[in-house]
Amino acid sequence: MAQPPSFQPEFVPLKGNEYMRREDPHRASKFEHTAVLGLPQPVVPQPRDHIIWSICSLVYGNPCCLGMLAVYFSIKSRDRKMVGDLEGARQHGKTARCYNVVTLTLLIAGLLSCLITYGIIYQIAH
Repeated sequence: MAQPPSFQPEFVPLKGNEYMRREDPHRASKFEHTAVLGLPQPVVPQPRDHIIWSICSLVYGNPCCLGMLAVYFSIKSRDRKMVGDLEGARQHGKTARCYNVVTLTLLIAGLLSCLITYGIIYQIAH
């Protein structure tokens, strides 16, 4: 007895899993990837280059060209970070920070000495 075309297996929609994939005879197994779970790696902070501080030291106070040296080492630190040499970037960043601290200290000492000198001269004049 022949079935009508609407009941033949080619025309009946599947229910549940619509498509079943056939196994590829050339593949060794269905799952090829292996996940290895280990301890989480510690997060290493990126080295700081202090570029903004260095630019401010260069623009607002540059005693003995220390602000320019700070900018130079900040740029070298940024370049080392881009290349992937984190230890070199850290060393150049520390050097830039030292130059920035010395620049800021000299700037503050200079401003204080000017204010004190101005105050003494003002007291003597009046």
